[in-house]
Amino acid sequence: EPTQRVATLAASPAQGPVVIRAFGATDVGLVREHNEDNFLVDKKLCLFVVCDGMGGAAAGEVASQLAVDIVYEQLTSDEVPAHRDEFARRLVRAVEVAGARIFHEARADRSRRGMGTTATVAALLDARLFIAQVGDSRAYLLSGGEAVRITRDHSLVEELVLQGRLSREAA
Repeated sequence: EPTQRVATLAASPAQGPVVIRAFGATDVGLVREHNEDNFLVDKKLCLFVVCDGMGGAAAGEVASQLAVDIVYEQLTSDEVPAHRDEFARRLVRAVEVAGARIFHEARADRSRRGMGTTATVAALLDARLFIAQVGDSRAYLLSGGEAVRITRDHSLVEELVLQGRLSREAA
């Protein structure tokens, strides 16, 4: 269900309030037999998590749900840090803990070998948006009716484009 959060965390009165409109939907698509997407929107914390199990890999839906749950747990286990640097460290740590747990679960259960997920996490603190990202789930900034990509894919294709060995169009 679409949600809207109006945060009155403006950096200065001239800038006005920060307005966040969050919409979430997921679809199995045309290629896969089952959906491996999971997401979380926490309006109270201004926390947004999107994870997509690695296509075709074992238990991608398990990995993406684990990542969403662990990131949320890590970011809500204590009081939200007031200092931006500490908040950024906690955000990075949450993604690292999720990755380590997924890796451990994949090694411990033969049926889950190779499971993995992408993750994009965005959180607002003091009218500053913090983003942690792994894989090719992307974050965009929508402003003035234009969507601008603000993350870079962590993939072989993206590396080939950056190296000039593959055109953006071919990618």
